[in-house]
Formats: sequence, structure tokens, C-alpha cells
Amino acid sequence: MVRVAFARMAALAVLMLSAMAQAQKWLSVPVPEDPMAQAQWIWVRPAGGPVPSASGGATGTFVFGTTFDAGRVTRARLRFTADNEAVVRLNGREVGKSTEWSQITETDATALVHAGLNRIEASVTNPSVAGATMNPGGLLLALELEGPDGNRVVVSNASWACAKGEVVAIGPAGMAPWGHAFRDGISPVFRKEFTVGKVPQRAEVEIVGLGHYHVFVNGKRVGDAAINQPWTQFDRTITSKTFDLAHYLVAGKNCIAVMLGNGFFSVARPPARRYAKGDAMPDYAEGHPIRLWIKGFVATDETWRWSKGPVTLSHVFAGEDFDARLVERGWLLPGFQEGANWQEPTILPGPKARIVPQDWPDFEPVETFQPVRIAPQPKGGWAYIFPQNCSAILRFVVEGPRGATVRFQMSEVIQPNGDVEQLNLWNADALTTYTLAGSGPETFENLFFYHGGQFVGVQGAVPVGQPNPQGLPVLHRLELVHVRTNNPVASHLLSSKPLYNRTVNLIDWAMRSNMGFVLTDCPHREKLGWLECAHLLADSFAYRYDCRDWFRKICRDMRDAQLASGRVLTVAPRYLMRPDDDMYAWTVEWGAASVLLPWKAYRWYGDTRFLSENIAMMERFVDHVASQTKDGIAPGSLGDWYDYGHGQPPGPSRYTDTRLTSTAMLAMCADALAQAERVLDRKDRAARYEALFQATQTAFLREFYDPVAKAFKNSGSVQTGSAMALCAGLVPETDRAAVLEVIVKELESRGYQQTSGDVGHLFLIRALAEAGRSDVLHKVYSREGLGSYGGILAKGLTAMPETWDAITTGSNSLNHCMLGHAMEWFYGYVLGLRQAPGSVGWRDTVFEPVPGETEHASGWLQTPQGKLVVSWKRSDEGLRLTFEVPQGMRLHVAGKAYGAGAYDLIVPQRFSIGVNATSFGPS
Repeated sequence: MVRVAFARMAALAVLMLSAMAQAQKWLSVPVPEDPMAQAQWIWVRPAGGPVPSASGGATGTFVFGTTFDAGRVTRARLRFTADNEAVVRLNGREVGKSTEWSQITETDATALVHAGLNRIEASVTNPSVAGATMNPGGLLLALELEGPDGNRVVVSNASWACAKGEVVAIGPAGMAPWGHAFRDGISPVFRKEFTVGKVPQRAEVEIVGLGHYHVFVNGKRVGDAAINQPWTQFDRTITSKTFDLAHYLVAGKNCIAVMLGNGFFSVARPPARRYAKGDAMPDYAEGHPIRLWIKGFVATDETWRWSKGPVTLSHVFAGEDFDARLVERGWLLPGFQEGANWQEPTILPGPKARIVPQDWPDFEPVETFQPVRIAPQPKGGWAYIFPQNCSAILRFVVEGPRGATVRFQMSEVIQPNGDVEQLNLWNADALTTYTLAGSGPETFENLFFYHGGQFVGVQGAVPVGQPNPQGLPVLHRLELVHVRTNNPVASHLLSSKPLYNRTVNLIDWAMRSNMGFVLTDCPHREKLGWLECAHLLADSFAYRYDCRDWFRKICRDMRDAQLASGRVLTVAPRYLMRPDDDMYAWTVEWGAASVLLPWKAYRWYGDTRFLSENIAMMERFVDHVASQTKDGIAPGSLGDWYDYGHGQPPGPSRYTDTRLTSTAMLAMCADALAQAERVLDRKDRAARYEALFQATQTAFLREFYDPVAKAFKNSGSVQTGSAMALCAGLVPETDRAAVLEVIVKELESRGYQQTSGDVGHLFLIRALAEAGRSDVLHKVYSREGLGSYGGILAKGLTAMPETWDAITTGSNSLNHCMLGHAMEWFYGYVLGLRQAPGSVGWRDTVFEPVPGETEHASGWLQTPQGKLVVSWKRSDEGLRLTFEVPQGMRLHVAGKAYGAGAYDLIVPQRFSIGVNATSFGPS
């Protein structure tokens, strides 16, 4: 139950150091070099034209060709890709097409190759781009020939010819910007038998398994994780995990076995039609993409043995293929007779990265869903409909003939006709395939691959009880098993308004589905740690889950990924390998997480480690952004991503100048950093960043503020720009009320339609709520038309999507938490629980609900001081409040502070609290 995809050497490292051993050893498995790696990217230089390179080449359609001599051929395999499109012909007959350069097209060409002279040609089109004279173009091709006289490979290189000019070799396979890594795929399994006299009370092993792993002792899988080995910045930090094996051991002979699969340690290109993200992906493996290190009770050495495993494809995007015929009976147990396929491993040196213990919760199965309906698909096969869209693995029981293969396709979308389609994977597939051993009912669950979805299309099997005239395998059971980083649940909220309850649930499912090894953007298409959510949704996450340890892990990822310049890119760990100044790689509002997440986490949990561990990163980031300003204005890039209501396709900010959002974010970072410096008693440094805040405010007002209109520069909506200015403390004190009123008036004129997107929405909420205008937010979040939470629910979605109008086609995700900022408003203002201004670690807490049309609400919150339980209900006399205050907390209610204890009181409908509730600084 492991798998891997393609490499020159899939180096499996298994280091086990016994308590008595002096040397630590890593074990590796040699894998033959993929012939595709011999090919070169080629393009044409037309007469008098520029030399093609990775950054650009001539546009148009060009035919490349070469001839080759072949003896008797028993097998011919053609693999190729092109930027942008290609049609390949062998001896004049079409053999394959490529329409997506990020995918390798593979086809059997045996029937088209004959003894003697052959000719292969590729017609490749590189379209022109508006405003550019060149566009990256290339062809990469390998034709593998096997026969009784030996094997050979025909590859694209500079010896090929083109009638329109000179053929130039741009560079080797794997080069940027295409970034293909080619591995034929080996997913080894390791085993060792050992003898135990008396079973010890503890038998600990410390394990690293790259990319992912599972450990078995005497046939039993060890631990509860759905997938082991977290994603980190692997060139800097690798995490280990400790297991106690004592419970699994017996007196006498024992067997320990390890299976490994692929993750982000090395992201290869999968076979044709299987999905891989088009951007260049990382390869931290240095030629050894699979490694396992175990230290402790059992040690690895040359006596271990390895063999190919039953997982034949393992890919973080493309999925998982498992061939049960390859499972050797008894291999997990002592006494197994190893055949010739079990070989001695190769010893490798360990990685250069530091190894640190995993100190946050595992990625575990949390909830299991059964299908609510099973229906035939018009395109063939069956559709299993589940009640919830979530991050999940599949678990199933199937029975059928040996060698039959069943294909499972999980998706967020089911078409109106009943077909399950992965519409956001750019015409490629993310699959689980299972080839049966034919040994009766067979149970399987994904080992190294998870995906997001609510619907599963099944091909090659029939649901139990359905007619089966073709004698296909019978699927006895199929379950959707929700998996996530198991951060403990920290709260509960229930109100009298069903729309609010459903909205909380909608956002929560997007949050929990993206609590992965990193805070992912989505659990399917990218799985990357885009950083804006890490700080903009920090309080929303902390209200719902105990994220203290997970937040520390995210901060470590950012420290490790920070560039020497101080720049923190949009994604951490750095798995998006775009150029450092690419708009999708660098934008201030995303990198600001390196400052604002540590500060917010400190405020929430009262743990100064968030500041002491990260203060250097915070300083370097702010200093870098300040160095990039022009006349005090920070550079713009993505801005208020996916803002809404302009009628244009979603993307970078349309309404708000991207320099405005980036400069406001610089001001927030400077302010938060100055406060952090004071907490750490670094007053001189604090003064430095306070001065930076003042200078940024001056520049911001000069560039963006219209003091007559009481509004900030915009292209049709003031919501994001003005709200960010208010929350950053950039608005002149005398103008604050007027600036807020302009926002309110615009909302009224739009029928309370918010326009703010990924970046601005949080600040729209805070600007209104903290100024006492939650009445406006009640109207915004009570809407049920297009562009609202209610409209999303009306479409039948069960998790928050990427867009306000829930676009279900193209690249848009239906499980994105990035617009879920209202979660903190539901807790802070509908339930009424929020930290008092200036409080740290919830030592001072406000209980001040703003009911709107809601009749009652109740809930609890696990704070650093303990569990706080509250409820409120309207009555003729006002609001009836009940609350249980934990030790160490002061709860401020209606002008009075309450200590530990249980209380029941009635207060007037409108009341004030004993601390200043209007605060616009970072929190």
C-alpha cells in the first residue's frame, strides 16, 4: 500500500539505529534511469531570428523530424510533450497528440515501426501572445525501441531537422520553466526480522519517511495517521515521529516492514492524462526521492531487504494505483521466505536538512461518510453521491476476478446528467485504481493520497445488488473518509437563525478540509500553503480549533522558506517554483503572514514563543518590504484577490489599487512588529518600526486619500480600501466616522452586497463590527441571493467555495476557506465572545452579543484560561445571559468584570462594557 512515481534513482532511505549502534545508516534502492531523461527540449531558430531559450522562442507551427534505423522491434513506446501543442507521426501515420505541456503523452507505437529506415515527425504549434514577440516553445520526445537485437532510444535533440530554420537544443529534460522530472516509478517495501527475548515495556523508534510512509510490525499497521510524514521546507527541516512498538512485539521472532510513497519531497510528472499542477514543482530529493530513517529499537543495516511493492503509482496530485496481485502473502510476518526479488539495499548518506520532532497533531481519519445515493452514470460506470464535500481518502471492499481493475474518481462536481467530472483539474484525472488479486472480498483504503470531493465516479465495478451481466467486480462498500490535521475542536456555536448555523458549517468544512500538513488553499487542485489565509483567517481558525502547535509549524515553514533578502513568498513551504518576482510568487499581502500570524497567535494563546522564535523573520520581512517602497508606497501585485461585483472574471483586484492593499498591509506589519518588539523589551527596535508606521501613514494618505469625499482611491467600490485604512489605523481620527459612513452608504446602495475579496473581506467585517455597526453585517450575511453565503448554500454546496458566486466550472475550487472570515464575526458578535482590546491569552474577555434578528445563541470556547460557556436569549426585559467563567479570566459584561464562577443575569437590550470595544489595530 505505497506508491511512487518515476526517477533516476528512487532512493528509499531507511535508517534505523539501535540503542547499541554507533553508525546511522540510510538505505536506498537503485532505479534505472528513465530514457526520457536523455531527451532535450528543442526549438527552431528561423533564418535571421533570435536564438530560442527557456524564456522565449519563435511563434507559429513548425515540423521537426528525424530518421532512424530499426531492426526487428518487439515493443515501441512513445512519450512526448510540447509547449504548447503537438501532433506526432510515425512513417506518415498519426500516433499521438499533446495539448498540455505539463502532461506527458504516452502511447504504444509498436505497430507503426518497421525494420529498416523509419521517420518520426512532430508538428508543434507555439501560439503568439498579445504584446510579445516571443513565447516559450519546445518539444521533448523519446521513442523507446525494444527488440531481440537490443534496445535503443530515439530522442529529441539538435540533430533533428526543421524546414523553417536551425534546430536548437534549449536544454535538458527537467529544465525550467517546464520542470519535468521523469521517473519510471518504483515504490519499494522494506522488511527485517529480529528476535526479542522478553517484550520490553517500551520499544521506541524515531522515523522519517520521504515522501510518505507506513510502518508495520508483525502484520499490524502502527499508529493512527492516515498519511505519515508532514510536508516541510525539506531542504531546511525534516520532521521525525516517534512510535512505541512494544504493544506490537511478541517474544521470539518479529518482523518490521516499511512501505513508502511520494509527496512534495519530490514531485514527478505522472503518466499521460493523470493530473499534475502545471507550475514547476519542487525536487528536494537530489536523485533520491524516497527515503526512510528510523532510529531507536531496531537498526537498519545491510541485512535489511527490499522489493518492489504493490503500489505502482504514488503521486500527490495524480493519485494512487495499487495492484493487489503484487502483494506477497505473509511478507509482513516473521518466517516469510524471501525470494530472489528481495535484494540487499544500497547505503546512502543522510540529508543535509536538520531533523526535528513532529510537535503538532497527526493527519488522521476524523469522520466517515456513507453514500446517500448510488446511480448509473450516462458515460458508463456508477456515481456514488456523499453528503459532504471534504478532504478525504477512499475506503472500499471489492470482490472479483484476478487482474480486473477498478477506477475511482473523486470530484466536487457532478454534472446535471449524473456524470462525475473533475472540472477543476484542466482535463486531467486524479484517480485511485485498484487491481484485484481475486482472493474473495478485498479491503483497501488510500495509503499516500488524499483528494477533495463529494462524488465518486466508479468504472470497472458494479455496486452490490445491481445487475452484472459482464461479470465485473462487485463493490460491496465504498466510504468517503474525511482526513485532516487533527487539531482539537475548540468551540461550539448554535443560534436561532438557521442561515447562520448553516453558514458556520459551510465555512467550517472548508477550514477543516484545508487543515492539512500545511494550511492548503484547496484539498485537490493545488494543496499548497498559500499564506494569506494563515493570517487573515487566523482568528477564525483559532475560534474553531486549538491551532497553537499547528500555527507554530506554519511559522517554522515560513522561517525556512524566507529568502535571503527577507522576502517571504506567497507559498510556504516553497513548493510553487515560480521566479521570485512573479506576481503569483510575491505579493506583500501574502508574505505579511510572516509578521501577522506570529503576532495574532501570541495575542490569542499568550505564548511568547510565537514572538521570540519569529522576531528575526518578522524584522527581515518588514525591512525588505520597506526597502521596496517608492515614495513610501509598497509594490502591488495580487491585491484584493477575487473581489466581487465588477462583472469581470475573478482574479487580481479590480476595485482597489493593489498598491493600496500592499501599503496598508505594510503599515499593519510595522505596527504589529513594533508591539512585538515592546513585548520582548526591545524598545529601540520598537521605536524604529513605530517611525516606519508613521512614515507609511503619511505616504498612504498622500497617495490614496480623498479628504473631501472621505474615501480612498478605488475603481468602483470603497469597501476594501477604506476598511483596510480604518483597520490599519491610517485614517485621520477626525475622519474615521465619515469614512465608515461612506462604506455603509455604498453597502446600502448595493443592497448590502459585499465587494471585498480574499484580502479585504476581513477588514470590512472588522471596520464595521468594531465601530458598532454589526447591524449592517447582519444585513450582509442575511442575504440569500447571488454573491452571498446564503446564495452559496442555495446552490447546494456543503463547503465554502473559492468565489462569492460559487463558480463550478474551470479552475475554481468548491472547497476554499479564503472567504470564510465571517466565522470570527459569528463568534465575536453574534455569540458575543471576543478578547478585550489589549488582552493576551484571553485573560480579559468581552461577552457582548449583537443579536440583530437572532433570538438566542449558545456556545462554548476553549481558551488558554479554560473553557468558557455562554448563552443568551431575548426576553421582554432585555437579554438573559448565562455564563461560566474559568479560573484566570475576567469576563466583562455590561460594565462589570466577573471572575471564575457561574452566572445568570438579565441586562438591557443595549448595554456597554467596561473596556473600550472600539479598536482598529492589529489583533
